[in-house]
Amino acid sequence: MPDPTSGSARHRVDARGAAPLVRDDYDLLWRLLAGRPLQYVLWTVIDVGALLVANGVTAALLQTAPIGSAWITLFVMLGVRISVFWSTGLYRAMVRYTGTHALLVLVVGILLGTGASVIVAQVFDQPHQSYAFLVVEAMVALVLCGGIRMISRLVFEWSPGTAKQRVLVYGAGSMGELVHREMGRLGTHRIVGYLDDDPMKHGAGIHGAPIVGGRKHLREAVEDLKPDLLVLAIAELTIETRREIFSECMDLGLRLMMAKGFVTALDEGAPGLRDLAMEDLLSRPSRNLDPEPVRAFLKGKRVLVTGAGGSIGSELVRQIATMGPERLILIDHSEFNLYAIDQQIREQYPYLALESVMDDLQSRPCLDALFARLKPQVVFHAAAYKHVPLVEDNPGRGVLNNVRGFRNLLEAADGAEAERLVLISTDKAVRPTNVMGSTKRVCELLLQNYPAKHLKLCAVRFGNVLGSSGSVMPRFLAQIAKGGPVTVTHPDITRYFMLTPEAVALVLQSGAMASHGEIFILDMGQPVKIAEMARQLIFMHGLVPDVDIKVQFTGLRPGEKLYEELIIDDNEGGTSVDGILVAKPNQVAWERLAQQVQTLVAAAEAGDRSALAWALKSLVPEWTADKRWGEFLQGSEHGSK
Repeated sequence: MPDPTSGSARHRVDARGAAPLVRDDYDLLWRLLAGRPLQYVLWTVIDVGALLVANGVTAALLQTAPIGSAWITLFVMLGVRISVFWSTGLYRAMVRYTGTHALLVLVVGILLGTGASVIVAQVFDQPHQSYAFLVVEAMVALVLCGGIRMISRLVFEWSPGTAKQRVLVYGAGSMGELVHREMGRLGTHRIVGYLDDDPMKHGAGIHGAPIVGGRKHLREAVEDLKPDLLVLAIAELTIETRREIFSECMDLGLRLMMAKGFVTALDEGAPGLRDLAMEDLLSRPSRNLDPEPVRAFLKGKRVLVTGAGGSIGSELVRQIATMGPERLILIDHSEFNLYAIDQQIREQYPYLALESVMDDLQSRPCLDALFARLKPQVVFHAAAYKHVPLVEDNPGRGVLNNVRGFRNLLEAADGAEAERLVLISTDKAVRPTNVMGSTKRVCELLLQNYPAKHLKLCAVRFGNVLGSSGSVMPRFLAQIAKGGPVTVTHPDITRYFMLTPEAVALVLQSGAMASHGEIFILDMGQPVKIAEMARQLIFMHGLVPDVDIKVQFTGLRPGEKLYEELIIDDNEGGTSVDGILVAKPNQVAWERLAQQVQTLVAAAEAGDRSALAWALKSLVPEWTADKRWGEFLQGSEHGSK
């Protein structure tokens, strides 16, 4: 572990920042001596004293003093002012947030007090001070009462002996100014400069901090100002710009945070700030999706979601629930996952008819009974075994769950005269190198060639969703929490990533536009290097990649390939929805396909891996099997089990 004050690690800071021991002691003393009720009384005494001093100072300046009963009007003035301060909540306000509102209350209270003293004098024919005295006294009173509060605020913001983090802010607009004020109130951060791409602002300053240039001057600003933290304070910052800044901050060893855009409670040492998440760096094209076709597709319908407790399935359930279905039916074989999404939907949509069924798709009679009882009209099939190494080690279970389960669902839905079925497929079905991808390709072939009597069918193919149960993100986060190493299979391995809500929104759009047999392909943007993602996650946790936490390469796992694809043979076409392509159907003879699928399922039921390999290869000839399957495929069809 390097010395945190040397090299690139000099910029590395704990999430809570430097420990403000002196400031903590000061705050504790203030809370003990000035609890809320005592604080009200204390500030009342201070204001009374200040107002009396204002009278004395004014009398000295004008060389005059109250004569006789003129004291009565002065006490009226004092009483009205203090009453206004109390009634407007001035004494309930936190001193560290003193600003224009407190100043306005002081002005109104002082003027009302002065006016009340004049009215009392006129009505009761009492002597009062000259108008010159009243004007000067009001000004002195405002300076004293307001000045005491501003000094108190400065005392709160000034922390003697506290090691303050030096902060550079990107964005010299209203949000950047808000960050400055909030950090000043906190007292553990010091704004040392600003960056802004508007050249008209260069050379100006905000609260004494200079605007030293634009984004292209980041490296120079870091060298000159030596900040510990860069804060992004621009609301509409493009993801491309965000990625570029993050990459440069990694090179400089400079921690990066984002302003939330509004102030919250004190959050880990900096109000209104948050660390970047991987979602902030995903280079995704913007989508302008029209929800009306989806709403028309689902409103008033009985909708069934399989795998409803999984990452994709649960998001499908959440988005479908907003579209006004007549009934929402959830199927999952995991008791916990099904319970979790069931409870969430019941709490958020108490009037939605919801049915949760704990089952898998292996039993055709159970499925037929379910469809006969609930009569779903639209089916989204998200249930599948997706973990590549596990399915590679348990190919029979993968085939039975993914292929036989989908065939059962397909036949049950068509037999019950359902209207539409949408299959969630995967990029691993394209030129697969593993059993899991091959089983999903078989499902695509079934969907495109099944002789449906009533059912319209389509599939949606996309890559990884960030943070799903099968993605690398949860594993990386757990490894970072343990202090590493973070394990990546290969330095060059890349994957497509998409945020779950976006993927599901595009799935619903695809289902709404389907006619029959299409495979819709989601535009996943640019593929991401997994090793780069791992290093970014480490840096987001305030650590130096390959120094504090190592990135360790373990070698490709069985069935894993370096690059995933979404398109098989460049036969895709565009659609009316931005971000969705459609592949032309792959037509084969149904009788032959059905027989091949039955052979595959029978081999899986028998646990015959050799027969399973041959059957899967005959269905998916583009399957590039690894060496363990190569041994079966090179031998006899009736080889060893």
